Amino acid sequence: MSTVMKISPQGQIRIPKKVMNDLKIIPGDYVEVDVESGHVVLKPRKLIDPSQGWYWTEEWQKNETVADREIKAGRCSPEFQTAEEGLKWLDE
Repeated sequence: MSTVMKISPQGQIRIPKKVMNDLKIIPGDYVEVDVESGHVVLKPRKLIDPSQGWYWTEEWQKNETVADREIKAGRCSPEFQTAEEGLKWLDE
């Protein structure tokens, strides 16, 4: 889908609603701008809160994948109503 947009005096363009919907972006989101072979390319980017950065480390994501496989295979503990129940299960 091609759309012609006018560049404002401040160097801004308005991203059409259809394009925003296709990219799953909303006002306030970030986009990365690149020039590739003479073309402008916009890439949606989600910024990560620094306090949540640990979750996105390679090591954590590998462990998440392992945990997901274990859960899917049914290799996990039952649910406990209290910590004492959990500790008893671990002791057994």
